[in-house]
Amino acid sequence: MDCIHAAPMWRADADPCVLSVTAVAASSPDAVDLRCFDHRILAGAEGEYVRVIAGGEVFRLDVMSGSVMAGPVRLTYLLARGHRLNRQMETIRLFEHCHAGSEPRQASGARFARAAMALRAHDARAAGASLRDIAAGLLGPGEWPGPGEYRKSAARRLVAMGKKMVREGPLPVLAV
Repeated sequence: MDCIHAAPMWRADADPCVLSVTAVAASSPDAVDLRCFDHRILAGAEGEYVRVIAGGEVFRLDVMSGSVMAGPVRLTYLLARGHRLNRQMETIRLFEHCHAGSEPRQASGARFARAAMALRAHDARAAGASLRDIAAGLLGPGEWPGPGEYRKSAARRLVAMGKKMVREGPLPVLAV
């Protein structure tokens, strides 16, 4: 299937950082206009798949009903119960603060933790660890490679981020 007709690999049912939302047109102060940010929208039969860059962070949304294409909308987050809830809440807090132009204190702590994890992934890979070993050690137990291979992709991204951080030197690491 060509990339225009293929479904996104990063749907909310495969990645807890993807937020499922409904969108309703609104002109209220809490409305979000995603057109003001670097974004990409892929419309599908089940809804819209959106990638937004706000405040230097990348967010992914599954719009289950409504549309974010036309302008300001009020987003309602659809939360999953279980082990994914905490991750979703962290992502929502970060998204809300980033699109509002402010950054929560937790966000820098979360970025620092992710940067440290990426450096550990880079070191593990350099020592000969497989992506499966890296995922088990850093992401905890889970199915391999997981639905949509999200654990494998997450391990790859961590290794790539760690490699980039090592290549760029200590200053960007300290800036996190």
